[in-house]
Amino acid sequence: MQQEDTLPWYRQFWPWFLIFLPATAVVAGLYTLWIAVQSQDSLVVDAGKSVMEATEETLLAERRALQLGLSADIGINLETGLIVARLDSAEEFATPSLMLLELSHPAFQDRDIGVPMANSRPDADGTATWSGHFASVPSGRWYVVLKADDWRLNGTWSGEAQLTLRPASEDGI
Repeated sequence: MQQEDTLPWYRQFWPWFLIFLPATAVVAGLYTLWIAVQSQDSLVVDAGKSVMEATEETLLAERRALQLGLSADIGINLETGLIVARLDSAEEFATPSLMLLELSHPAFQDRDIGVPMANSRPDADGTATWSGHFASVPSGRWYVVLKADDWRLNGTWSGEAQLTLRPASEDGI
């Protein structure tokens, strides 16, 4: 003779296990919906430009930096927030009096930082330098862009005191 289970269904393991699996999917879906509603789409460009126009401007600026053979060495004083940039170029070009150093957060657009870099007097060897200052030195990983009127240099920064920015390669354009 076979013994039957006399416990009601709600006191058994398997029904609850089978209910738990889709319930976790529902909770995860609701959490994902909450994240989507709370965060803003950060692919928004200037109101007067389309995404295609903004992309084309970026590509032209990167190609110009590549043609000039530009690179920038940036020193960051992590205690005071002082930023010093030096440009190297394979060709002669008009050095800008003002550049912009942009730090873009990989996930949140509202954390992006723009630091104007003003041209200071030339060093003893004749190399021009630009300087700027962080209000407070950011931490974490950032995408970095140094740009002037018609060129831009790119890189990533994770809190180091030294940083080298280069134009995008031909493969990346």
